[in-house]
Amino acid sequence: MSPSEQGFFTVVDLKRYAYCPRIIFITSVLHLEERESEAMEMGAEKHDASFITPLLVKLRASRVLRGLELESVKLCLAGKLDYLVVTENQELVPIEVKWSDSIGGKAKWDHRVQLAAYALLIEEVLGFTVKRGYVYYLRDRRLAEVLLDEGIRRIVKRILKSMHEMVLEERDPGVKVPLSRCINCGYRPYCRPGVGGSAGHAHLTNSYIKVESPYKGPESLFPKKVAENNRFRQKSKKT
Repeated sequence: MSPSEQGFFTVVDLKRYAYCPRIIFITSVLHLEERESEAMEMGAEKHDASFITPLLVKLRASRVLRGLELESVKLCLAGKLDYLVVTENQELVPIEVKWSDSIGGKAKWDHRVQLAAYALLIEEVLGFTVKRGYVYYLRDRRLAEVLLDEGIRRIVKRILKSMHEMVLEERDPGVKVPLSRCINCGYRPYCRPGVGGSAGHAHLTNSYIKVESPYKGPESLFPKKVAENNRFRQKSKKT
């Protein structure tokens, strides 16, 4: 049974919410899939793991687990971690690999949230406290350290709560992110088809997207799909 069938969110869902909350509305309420992009195709390919060797020496690793699957009933969260390094001092260090550039050698916000979610899963499932993690960016070959303090853990828990509420209420959060995030987003054809093209209902102000009143959101583009989903939910509530 998949995480979604169990009522779980995945760590990737958390990362997507941190990038743009509306993605969760599109995937978990409208049940629409992301259009495959070049970055997704490259990310799906097996990457060269040689980058990890210097880090293993630095961390004094005694063991490396690859593709570790984690699941927590308490958190209603599941995920598959790229690497988990176990050091000689029994410290557990999660590592994620991304087909993108870092921000001047630092990890992007959504990737920091993703690592913090893995930290919560590791602590819940394996019983070890996680203090730090790393993100390796393949495009600029930078390794970014992320400190996983209590502050970002609380943020992850708040995000999880918001995601559950959004899906339960079927509430569209709208678009509240800079235009730069929309241009290469795989959900843009559903959410903002006019961005980057000549047609559409969106216009730009101060690099943020604002919506003309006649345009209600992605559900207006797929009324048949939404109607089917609503009939399914009504039937499920009766049974």
